[in-house]
Amino acid sequence: MALPVRADELEEDYLDIAANYCVIGDYNSALVYLDKILERNPNSKQASDLRMGLLHVISQDKKSYVTAINPGIKEAMEYKQSGNDKMEYEALLRATKANNSYIAYYFLGNYFRDRNDYMKALDAYNGSVSAKPDFAQAYLAIALTLFDVGRYEAVINPIDKYLTFDSKDDLAYAIKSRAEFELGQLEAAQADNETAIKLNNCPEYQFDKAKILYKNGNFEQAKTLFKELLPYIQTSKIYEYMGYCDLEMKDYMSALMNIDKALILSDDDLYLENKYNEIKKLLESNPNEQVQKTE
Repeated sequence: MALPVRADELEEDYLDIAANYCVIGDYNSALVYLDKILERNPNSKQASDLRMGLLHVISQDKKSYVTAINPGIKEAMEYKQSGNDKMEYEALLRATKANNSYIAYYFLGNYFRDRNDYMKALDAYNGSVSAKPDFAQAYLAIALTLFDVGRYEAVINPIDKYLTFDSKDDLAYAIKSRAEFELGQLEAAQADNETAIKLNNCPEYQFDKAKILYKNGNFEQAKTLFKELLPYIQTSKIYEYMGYCDLEMKDYMSALMNIDKALILSDDDLYLENKYNEIKKLLESNPNEQVQKTE
């Protein structure tokens, strides 16, 4: 059984998370955690003072905290706004040699990840956590980048590390669940997906849930959930999965229609074309197969 967390420990965790958000200039997220502290402890002077300071920064559009602790970032962002990639990169490199280099490495990681240079992005993010091991956002960025390149097993460790800083981040649980899904760890994937949904019941996480249901062989439940999500998610993947559910339930006509819709929304997907032809042959060879009615 998990031990209860003392209020002061929880406040310290929330303050650390808020401080990390301040570092990257995400003041609105920082305010969310400060409000959580003040909801539990209205007399927290530290949270109250920081909240007032952030509101002042937001309202007055003052220089962000991140540029104050590493002015090189400000220079890099100015180059970014002007579209000068080369000078932005050089400014970030210089900033990694200044004080508080961890934030420069983090921005350098973002620079590479935006350009799909994932290996260099990982090197930069690792530089960030080497410079400041308690910089939470870098661990999340590492996990997201590892997921991007399909290194699903490697995703788990940095996500777990990040969750020690922010145990209420729905995205972290969702990414962990998706990595576990790809690894075939369906029980763990389901548990983390349920946690993500409890924190943020959004269509994307429900889509993940439907995929897990499908993989677990709950084809009817999965199909029902996919259909409920159609007003919110209309991609080739959702129709593809609906078609697979139909195929498993031997509703070949519905499967054919859904794979056809997936083909229309996809970009010359050879696998889907082959699957369409496969289902078409099944339908032709089973003319007396009972076709289930679809709504």
